[in-house]
Amino acid sequence: MTSRPISLVISAVLIALGLASAGYFIGEGISGRRAGNRIISVKGLSEKEVPASVATWTIGYTATGNDLGEINRKLADSTKAVLAFLKDAGFAETDMSVQPPSLRDTSMEVREKDTPPPPERYRAEQSVLLRTAKVDAIKPALASASNLMVSGVLLSGKAEPNYIFNELNEIKPAMIQEATKNARIAAEQFSRDSQTTLGKLRNATQGWFQVENRDAATPERKIVRVVVDVEYEIN
Repeated sequence: MTSRPISLVISAVLIALGLASAGYFIGEGISGRRAGNRIISVKGLSEKEVPASVATWTIGYTATGNDLGEINRKLADSTKAVLAFLKDAGFAETDMSVQPPSLRDTSMEVREKDTPPPPERYRAEQSVLLRTAKVDAIKPALASASNLMVSGVLLSGKAEPNYIFNELNEIKPAMIQEATKNARIAAEQFSRDSQTTLGKLRNATQGWFQVENRDAATPERKIVRVVVDVEYEIN
């Protein structure tokens, strides 16, 4: 008589455990479905052309000879000529900086056996550095730089100006906003093409800002670009 109640109790316990287990797996399935929302990752680009804000230009020159006093005089004359040239080109004297000279004693340099020393023992180099916001005045001055040789200045080096854009912080917010907007447009297009519903934004990452010359002929014009990576849910 006692075996039947015990078996009923055992059966009830097993049923209860089965229901509990079923409820657990059902709950896990729903949870996994919610956590497993599909995600798409899109990129948004913003690109802007800007003029360079600063230009630097180093004009180098040399003087050779056997007398250090004469070499010093030649360098001084060349420095005066370069400063006058830059002033005539419209640049402020405060934007010019005369760099210290360097001197080579060629008689102390290693050379092949039986090779005679050069006729001029000393070779000195010096330069004037220009840093200016008058970017548009650089190219006309560069085109007329050969006039310095007429004045007896022995130019050295390529003397190519360097153009800099240093106003990035002023355009960053608008470019990030535009890149994010373009990423949203790309996500919406993907959603339409895949016949899904675009959900909420899950994550956004901003890339580095890149500043490059527009092309080799116009280095004074810059292209600024930034890419953002954005993740959206889709349903």
